[in-house]
Amino acid sequence: MQESLQPSNNENFSNEVKRTLAYYHLFNYPLTPQQLFTFLPSNSLSFNQFFQKLQQEISEKNVFEKDGYVFLSTSENIEQRLKKEKNAIMMFRIANIMTHIIKRFPFVRGVFLSGELSKNISSENGDIDYMIVTEPQRLWICRTLLIVFKKIFLLNSKKYFCLNYFVDTEHLQLHEQNIFLAAEIAHLKPLYNYSLFATYITQNDWIKKYFPNFTLARLNVKKFATKQSTFQKILELLLQNVVTSALDDWLMKKTEQIWKSRYPQFDEETRSRIFKCKPYESRAFVLNFEDKVLQRYEVELKKRNIAVKQIEIQRTE
Repeated sequence: MQESLQPSNNENFSNEVKRTLAYYHLFNYPLTPQQLFTFLPSNSLSFNQFFQKLQQEISEKNVFEKDGYVFLSTSENIEQRLKKEKNAIMMFRIANIMTHIIKRFPFVRGVFLSGELSKNISSENGDIDYMIVTEPQRLWICRTLLIVFKKIFLLNSKKYFCLNYFVDTEHLQLHEQNIFLAAEIAHLKPLYNYSLFATYITQNDWIKKYFPNFTLARLNVKKFATKQSTFQKILELLLQNVVTSALDDWLMKKTEQIWKSRYPQFDEETRSRIFKCKPYESRAFVLNFEDKVLQRYEVELKKRNIAVKQIEIQRTE
């Protein structure tokens, strides 16, 4: 029987609010009331009903509010989020410029913004993380060309060109499920090919187990055009031949060998989670951020006497 995140009789509205804020507390990321409603693990209330009950929580000092943001602890730094939002303005401009470059590479079909910037904030030392969607059986060629470009023309700098995740158009559904991955998907922003982005969200509608109030309309994102450039079409025509699939497979195997040699510190179980080396998926989350966040979230819930649900912190497919 599938575990539900809907509140039980013992988990009242106050705990639902605290559960949501506890997750974002890990990132020192206070939420607006609209964000809090969107990421609440219950959809039994309308927004107006939710807002009225939230005001009661604030008046009873179960949670706190300042400058339009809601948070768990008075130690939260609202000014820090506001500063990060200002930093994000320039980073968004750079991300759009880089997207105009990325989308011209052979076999790129979609570019989505992930990571910190997808939440409309950017630390001073933050980078720009992209999720790239490719043509099937061409993922590793596409990835290799982008990595070569980064190494040669950007001197291997990841600050504005962090390419950690690739997937092809036929494998958009993510089978791993936990609150970290659900939140990352829910915060994604399309930079190129809105239609494909909408399909990706639809195919990952399992995130509604965690955020039943989430809808695509709440993202308020621009619907970017999908037109392929002539330059990309020419390059793809030149690369489309009988050996292309074999080259793609060889590049995948070569990358897997490089990763194993470069990161010997990980055991096989951990490696299988943070590295994905498949014909249709490439992932290299070397810092293992997902595991660290889920561990900290579990500790945070226990500290606040809030029940830990296995569905939130599970780490396997």
